[in-house]
Amino acid sequence: MKLIKSTLIGCLSAGVLVAGSVHAEAISSDTVMQTQVAQYNKTQLIDMVNRADVQNKLMSLGVNSNDAVARINAMTDSEIAQLNNEINQAPAGGIVGAVLTVLAVIAILDLAGVTDVYPFIRPVSN
Repeated sequence: MKLIKSTLIGCLSAGVLVAGSVHAEAISSDTVMQTQVAQYNKTQLIDMVNRADVQNKLMSLGVNSNDAVARINAMTDSEIAQLNNEINQAPAGGIVGAVLTVLAVIAILDLAGVTDVYPFIRPVSN
């Protein structure tokens, strides 16, 4: 029994030494809200791309909806917020403008070399 206690104490002590110190920090409400808003904006854009009418428009323009979703996932939070703002301010039925905005953002990111959705666009850095 004494051997088991000694072994257990030794293992626990070694575990504490190996784990090192732990640092915990409080997360502000603003940080949590910003993260949630960014995630909501991204989800809203992806839901829009997954709509049948938007997918048909993307297909007619030669863009795969999976590529559009991948592009949205690659965008920064501020880019997504700006794009989402433009779409939300568009008049009802302005989906064509929203799709064109998404395509323009995709083209700009292709020019910057961030992605390669349009094979006919060469990045500026090349």
